[in-house]
Amino acid sequence: MNVLDIQNLHVAFTQRGRVTPVLRGIDLSIEPGRICGLVGESGGGKTMVGKAITGILPEDARVTAGRILFKGQNLVDLADKERRQLLGRSIAMILQQPTTALNPVLRIETQIVEVLQRQMGLAHQAARARALDLLNTVQIRAPERVLRQYPHELSGGMCQRVVIAIAFSCQPALIVADEPTTALDVTVQFEILRLLKILQRDFGTAVLFITHDLGVVANLCDRVSVIFGGRIIEEGQTADIFTAPKHPYTSALMAASPRHDQPEKGLHPVPAQIVGQLWREIEDYDRARSS
Repeated sequence: MNVLDIQNLHVAFTQRGRVTPVLRGIDLSIEPGRICGLVGESGGGKTMVGKAITGILPEDARVTAGRILFKGQNLVDLADKERRQLLGRSIAMILQQPTTALNPVLRIETQIVEVLQRQMGLAHQAARARALDLLNTVQIRAPERVLRQYPHELSGGMCQRVVIAIAFSCQPALIVADEPTTALDVTVQFEILRLLKILQRDFGTAVLFITHDLGVVANLCDRVSVIFGGRIIEEGQTADIFTAPKHPYTSALMAASPRHDQPEKGLHPVPAQIVGQLWREIEDYDRARSS
């Protein structure tokens, strides 16, 4: 059984009586212990997929159709209390801004220990010992000192390591990683991605990795789905997508990405005609659904 099966998912915003679709019939599956990349440009709907899975959609957005099956259980039908029981323990999320993902007025110890006590039922001393182990696992030096510190006393990379430690603390079956390296410099990005891959392999966790960086997808993900305008336009094994993309938009995204091994090729913007054709198809799709 797949850890995650998203079937014909539709999400729309309702503002001043006007309904605006943002996800249009998303289909996406992740097998146990696999990393699936969800890649596309800003505004394509990547983050909205992650928020729909974890139930943190904006107040004016809602799922209008489709199912989100987590180990066969439809998350869309769950009450808030039932969903909260899954979050943290079975499903975790890593956000792209580590400094805002952590509570600025609580020490690191409090933030990790609270998760372990609430989700795993550990006593305080056992939870603290586990927190130390987790900080060691994410390769944080002087973990005793870090436990006593506040987020503003740590670098962005250190904060993201703490966030990753919290995400893996209960050994969840699924982690949604929403551009977890975007706010970090290049060298720290490499370290965080390497760490994420090691932990994912060791814990056997399935990961939905949301990103706009095709280079990251090529090195990290087993499968990849390309999204545009709230629709998946191509998906498959990562090697197949990169060696023989079937959709012209996927090929254009690759051409627009820098290649350190081929610097002479330069960058090529996505052709306007491809974008225009995609939006015309989306408009036709929306009209057909509303009629």
